Amino acid sequence: MENKLPRVLVLSINVWQDKGLVRTLPEIFSCWDRERVAQIYTKAGLPDTQVCHRFFRINENAVMKSIFKRSTVTSSVVENTKSDSPEQEREVQQEQKRYNGRHSVLLSLMREMVWLLGKWKTPELLKFIEDFDPELLFVPVYPVVYMARIQNYIIKKTKKPVVCYLSDDNYSYKTCGWNPLSYIHRFWLRCGVKKLMKNCHRLFVIAPKQKEEYDRIFRTDSLILTRAIDTDALPKQEKKPHTPIRMVYTGKLCIGRDKTVSEVAKAVANINKDSERICFEVYSGDTPKGKLKELLSTGGNRFCGSVTADKVEEIQKNSDITLFAEALKGRYKNAARLSFSTKLTDYFKSGACVFAVGPEDIAPVDYLIREDAAVVVTDYRDIEDKLRNLCDNPALITEYGRKAVDCGVRNHNRDKVVSTFIHAMCNCTERD
Repeated sequence: MENKLPRVLVLSINVWQDKGLVRTLPEIFSCWDRERVAQIYTKAGLPDTQVCHRFFRINENAVMKSIFKRSTVTSSVVENTKSDSPEQEREVQQEQKRYNGRHSVLLSLMREMVWLLGKWKTPELLKFIEDFDPELLFVPVYPVVYMARIQNYIIKKTKKPVVCYLSDDNYSYKTCGWNPLSYIHRFWLRCGVKKLMKNCHRLFVIAPKQKEEYDRIFRTDSLILTRAIDTDALPKQEKKPHTPIRMVYTGKLCIGRDKTVSEVAKAVANINKDSERICFEVYSGDTPKGKLKELLSTGGNRFCGSVTADKVEEIQKNSDITLFAEALKGRYKNAARLSFSTKLTDYFKSGACVFAVGPEDIAPVDYLIREDAAVVVTDYRDIEDKLRNLCDNPALITEYGRKAVDCGVRNHNRDKVVSTFIHAMCNCTERD
């Protein structure tokens, strides 16, 4: 089968690293023949993956310098070996500092101007594409204009079939809030996305709610491409809850999630006033501040800092309840409107009961409600009552742990996901 797979060129932002934080695309292409996939990317860092060994990087720092010095080399072929050099680490840290999750829209627009004025349409880029000679382009859609411009340029040059992948709300105005600059940036982005969709042969999305909305907007019949699970590794036996009940949160404390975690910690402290019925542990690379920091040091709540990915999996498996948290109020309420957190599939694999807090109309919570795969709370005022009910009825914890596993088997079976993906990709080249 692998010999018949088309040569796919992936046009993405993040570097592929098998042990990195962003592993969605490497996981998707782990089923592909590594000789028949190549990647063009723009972020700092060097690749370290078994999935592919042909890479071309457009260096953002160099693109910035090229505005003032046009002779600057802005792109090159890179090797599939992770670099631990101080220079490489410094470049990654500088990029993370410039473009962390809390940056302003003004900074985003300045970044777009850098890519608009800088030099990235180079002979080296065209030679890499020509040498690989792709039969198909795989194009993830991002919330940045410059990437859509790069992708549309390569689409025009190659004239090859295009498969797009939308895994978030990278089109509507609903995430813009009240900032006029956000609307300007989103309008600019929509122009690029419309052009991508015009050339798109097949669209993949990540959740049912997203499919419904994008099918209507783009008049297409998209396919859901979700994260796959090795179902053989799923728990075979139902969990019996510990005493006290072990509840964990493993994730970021930003974009409103800190507020939700804070409300859960308050509820746990109230429940534990007479005796410790729940032990709530938070694992995150983000340091809690203010009231949250105080809450996570009392009443059965603990902040445990950051841990490795392998350790996170072990922590989730040893828990009774895993917390899925999104913002219920404020500017970040729609941050996950059309996304699907890979954390959910990790939670399904753990066999623990998923306790989800978030708006019912965002894609991940909508999915959990449709599948009855979690105990869902859509109002901060209901958190304590729902947790008390689980404490009083531990059989519910076991029941929803089983339902989470069943959802993983039903919708995330690796064999089914891979088969759907390969079939759709091959059809695009055959049709062309």
